[in-house]
Amino acid sequence: MKIDCRNLGCPEPVIRSKNALQNLKDGELLEVLLNSFSSISNVTRFAQNQGFNVSENKLDSGDTILKIYKEGDNSKNSSDTLSPNKNIEDNNFSNKTIFVKDDRMGEGDFGRKLMKGFFKALSEYNKIPKNIIFVNRGILLTTQDDNLDLVESLKILESKGTKIYSCGLCFENFKIDTKSLKIGVIGNAFDNVNMMMNTDVVSI
Repeated sequence: MKIDCRNLGCPEPVIRSKNALQNLKDGELLEVLLNSFSSISNVTRFAQNQGFNVSENKLDSGDTILKIYKEGDNSKNSSDTLSPNKNIEDNNFSNKTIFVKDDRMGEGDFGRKLMKGFFKALSEYNKIPKNIIFVNRGILLTTQDDNLDLVESLKILESKGTKIYSCGLCFENFKIDTKSLKIGVIGNAFDNVNMMMNTDVVSI
């Protein structure tokens, strides 16, 4: 089976791939045609989380074909396989997702200072969130050089098991190169919905 997901906005490539994979039989192959880094990353991660094997082929046109192989019994529950940190002891975590919509708390430089202080304190706390999602101007915290001290706090959290996601569509909106991402992975709306429906959400 082959599907064309080029030029589709988030989370459409993941949703179409999910639907196609549900219709595959054991031993069959799904080929997904894509042309954006964020879509390639998101579809690859989704398929691998479901237990599939994924290979990536670059075409002369600049497009990419992901070949997704279904082997054995991959009929996992999607809410389980997408729930981060499933294999890590729950007592290390609070069942929370931190949803970050801006690069500061409040106004101006003081607002930026408050945001950095929050994540510094969070990295030292005895329980950590399962997930942190950065959207809108929040992705400036995970991509810009003037936020490297905050990134260090995020690295501590990530080393303890927190999953960190930055909105792929937001990279396109702010015209930020995805290669500038300094921590975590590029996320998508499908992942966000799953995490927000399965954890308590703290929005900042």
